[in-house]
Amino acid sequence: MKTVVMIPTYNERENIAALVNGLLKVPAVSDILVVDDDSPDGTWRVVEEIASKEPRVRIIRRLEKRGRGWAGADGFRAALDMGAERVVEMDGDGSHSPEFVGHLASALDDADVAIGSRYVSGGRDIERTILRKAVSAFARRYLAAVLGLSVSDPTSGFRAFRRDALEKIVGYLKADDPFIVTEVLYYAKKYSMRIKDVPISFLDRLGGKSKLKPSTLAKYLIKVWKLKLAGI
Repeated sequence: MKTVVMIPTYNERENIAALVNGLLKVPAVSDILVVDDDSPDGTWRVVEEIASKEPRVRIIRRLEKRGRGWAGADGFRAALDMGAERVVEMDGDGSHSPEFVGHLASALDDADVAIGSRYVSGGRDIERTILRKAVSAFARRYLAAVLGLSVSDPTSGFRAFRRDALEKIVGYLKADDPFIVTEVLYYAKKYSMRIKDVPISFLDRLGGKSKLKPSTLAKYLIKVWKLKLAGI
């Protein structure tokens, strides 16, 4: 069962080598695909160096239309082109640990989508500020109310997909920003996919600064309604 781990990145030079090297030790991982938005800090150079010695590692350096959403969608398509039967998506900042990749991939034995969740039994949210936890709690309630998404951790970017599920979703993805995470769930629900929560420990980033801004939340709330009203 070929499992490709896809990691969208931007300015994660401090973190990416440790993550990739950790993933290479995970038996469930067949290949690692890093999709970098031409990071000014040279994240892509670090991955290129690893890839030059390790054939299981591949780097896509995106030079146009940069954005977390576009990078994620391109990464999904590339993973499918690589022949992935299962695709695991995770962040490149160290907040998602390689130790849970195997659990997410295995969950697809009886699910179409598996979500790494902080909020089910066995899950943990470590070293997060009270404000960030409050924002996550609000997002859970908001998405349940507006879009009917009843999963426990809808903003988690640590997920796994069966090939056939991802093929149905990827053509609909339009977001250029982190809203892609919600788009994916919306279309999974639309197609009545089996979604399974898998407990994870969500860590603080290893290095660097978070890219989330206060304005991101306001835009996010509006985009939820646009997605609902579009009804596509």
